[in-house]
Amino acid sequence: MLALSAGCIADGTDDSPDEDESDDPNEDDPGSDDDDGSEDLPGEVTGYETQKYQSPTDAETATVDLVRDADDATEWLETRTLSDTDPLTGFVDDTDFETSILVSLESEAPNPCYELVLESIDVRPIEDDETDDGDDDPSSSSAGGDDETDSDGTDGSADEELVLEGTVQDTADENEACTSVITTVGRLVRVTFESEPLTALSATVVDHDGNKSGASMRGDSASASESTSVESGDETSDDGS
Repeated sequence: MLALSAGCIADGTDDSPDEDESDDPNEDDPGSDDDDGSEDLPGEVTGYETQKYQSPTDAETATVDLVRDADDATEWLETRTLSDTDPLTGFVDDTDFETSILVSLESEAPNPCYELVLESIDVRPIEDDETDDGDDDPSSSSAGGDDETDSDGTDGSADEELVLEGTVQDTADENEACTSVITTVGRLVRVTFESEPLTALSATVVDHDGNKSGASMRGDSASASESTSVESGDETSDDGS
């Protein structure tokens, strides 16, 4: 895995227009096949599914992992301390990495009655100051030629990024008692595209205290065999700024 430092994502991630379709997977306890909101997804995305999970380990900071092939997915699974790995293993095994990527979002929770919920999914243009005109992206080890492939629209996705936002939410019933045990809560998101998956990602995680963390990663098809792991930078905010 390639470890990258992460900066906080701008507040523009808060105004995603795709919150409606994210309600369906959350209400249906995502993890099984779930394409209910596909007609409202960004044009490049044909569908997404999610699987929640928990670990007894303490995630001191929110973490985002971008997994691009089966080998790295196996490695990702091996690093998770889970009481039941079967749901995640099956979810990973069902992933076609020719057209899909996996993104995990993790954060800390004060007890096991919390879970990390996917709030929104979007595809947006990468801002000019992030791409630096696409010539000298320090996180890219491409073979070059990206700027010349946009004419037919095939690789125009090199100028776009997948944008995800997740929040840690208390799912306990009003009368349910939860033991105070620090827990890592996570959600594995499989995003499927019309053709080649996007390799640029921005993700935000809002923890159980309302603190926002952001992670951003860049890559291209030449490095698609690598999994990118980022411990996101915290942005404590009571007013959302």
